[in-house]
Amino acid sequence: MIDKGLKRAISRQPEFKLPSNFSYRMMKRIEEETYLKEKRTEKKIFISWIITVSFMTAGGLGYLGWNYNEQILYMFRLLKHSIPDTATLLLYLPAAAASVILFFFNKWLQKKVRQRLEES
Repeated sequence: MIDKGLKRAISRQPEFKLPSNFSYRMMKRIEEETYLKEKRTEKKIFISWIITVSFMTAGGLGYLGWNYNEQILYMFRLLKHSIPDTATLLLYLPAAAASVILFFFNKWLQKKVRQRLEES
């Protein structure tokens, strides 16, 4: 009895048709998911790379400091006398600040251009 009722309800339903752009939209979603998955993988690889390089650098510096600490201290004492005075260093401060500001401004502009290109 239930089967007959279901069959009648199904027979009354109009045929189900997929939208004409179904395959395009589905492929677009698959491409987006694949892109996001690749980005996550790249991010994980980058983070593991940064951690590995950090440990290698710290280990190398630790080794050098452990074995050559007297020579390094002597070198720092010699360099201490050859560093320019504060007035000379202040001359370079505006250029250094401008470089940092321009670096971040460039990153911001690249992000905006990339967003515009993705929108169109």
